[in-house]
Amino acid sequence: MHRLKKYILLLLIPLSFYACEREFVFLSGTEGLNFSVDTLMFDTIFTSVGSVTKNFRIYNPYDEDLIINSVELSGGETSNFRLNINGQAEDRVDNLRINAKDSVFVFVDVTIEPDNSNNPFVVSDSILFYSGEKSQKVNLVAYGQNVELLTQENIKTTTFTADKPYLIYDYLVVDSLETLTIEPGSRLYFHNDARLVIFGSMSVNGTPEEPVHFLGDRLDDWYRDKPGQWGYIHFMPSSSDNIIDNAIIQQGTMGIFVDSVGLGDSNPLIIHNTIINHISQFGILTQNANMDVSNTVIGNCGYHSVALTLGGTYNFYHCTIANYFPNWVNRNTPALFLNNYYTDETGAEVINPLIEANFYNSIIYGDKYSEIGFDFKDKESEKDSKSSFNYKFESCLLKSGNLDVSDQSRYINIWTNEDPNFIDPSAYNYQLDTLSFCQGIADKEIADKYRRDILNNSRVSDLNGPDIGAYERMEEE
Repeated sequence: MHRLKKYILLLLIPLSFYACEREFVFLSGTEGLNFSVDTLMFDTIFTSVGSVTKNFRIYNPYDEDLIINSVELSGGETSNFRLNINGQAEDRVDNLRINAKDSVFVFVDVTIEPDNSNNPFVVSDSILFYSGEKSQKVNLVAYGQNVELLTQENIKTTTFTADKPYLIYDYLVVDSLETLTIEPGSRLYFHNDARLVIFGSMSVNGTPEEPVHFLGDRLDDWYRDKPGQWGYIHFMPSSSDNIIDNAIIQQGTMGIFVDSVGLGDSNPLIIHNTIINHISQFGILTQNANMDVSNTVIGNCGYHSVALTLGGTYNFYHCTIANYFPNWVNRNTPALFLNNYYTDETGAEVINPLIEANFYNSIIYGDKYSEIGFDFKDKESEKDSKSSFNYKFESCLLKSGNLDVSDQSRYINIWTNEDPNFIDPSAYNYQLDTLSFCQGIADKEIADKYRRDILNNSRVSDLNGPDIGAYERMEEE
């Protein structure tokens, strides 16, 4: 008898599981399914390069379980789009089950084949849903853009134009004694960790109306202000005769890395009318270089916006160095950092003099207590002259905390810890508000050498006098 009960129990166990299974039904003649979107949109996708993966949800709005007869990509195997339906990477799935009041995900990505057009073009398809007698669809739309794809390229003297974008996939090297010229309106996009390395020369010739862009290759809106999407622009020690005029450099690990450029009889690297923003580490990082920067904004950076290290010679005119890196990152480094030494492999400190670092008519500000940091060493024979580090701030606003600014040979006509009243730092707008403290206080002789601001507005026609920083406040008439 005991053995008989055991057999009966074993028979009841699978029957109990069978009884617990849901009984799915076809819902015919209903109002249909609900979707989280009617149309799934993809921002501009470079040809031959896949998109980000987007998704939407299919909702069962009913109190009963249901089976969708089929979910399928209208274009089938010929479509540019690809689906993953509830975990199944297929262009068609039959008998898709959804519990009552539940939902499933559909994931979509797209790869667009190149054509002969220089202008953006539209690629579309749809996903079809058949539930009983009801048919519905979700539209898929993507904008394609042909690019000049550059992968591990070493280039000779050449010119980049605005005809269509350039996509640097790994690295692009400008060889020694060669020159890369970049015309107004040109767009250079960089894939993850890609970088531009200059051994020769680079001339970036943007205009206020048509700046040259250096950006990451993800163009979806979510990526617009995300740092660290690509590498950086690297000027090597042999590089010379470089100029960057009217450029926008964003979303990199670094903006510009300048290594021993402009020394001796070489001309300094010139950066003019440029925006460097949304950078995960350094906006500008130098090592013993010679550089002139004017009418330039160096914005949110994870470490320093500007780090001038291992000495060198630097001049900044009418610049805005403003660091309000996002709150979720604990930035504990100042926006501006100056240094004149390094520690070699033996542990010895090697001092390389900071010949000069001059800042004129500029704003150095951010959300930290102090946005200026120094790390200097003296040569024993020069302690009295302090010639190992020479810097000067003249007619500048400084977020200096409790830094001693009493040395009038270094701090000339400066203002400290006054709010510059940027229009909206949270939206990366560092133009001056109507009530900005920075209006009309710039040194006029310096301003006369830089008569137009980064937006091509006149400084010298302002009846209240020129403003400090990269932007001249222009009141509407």
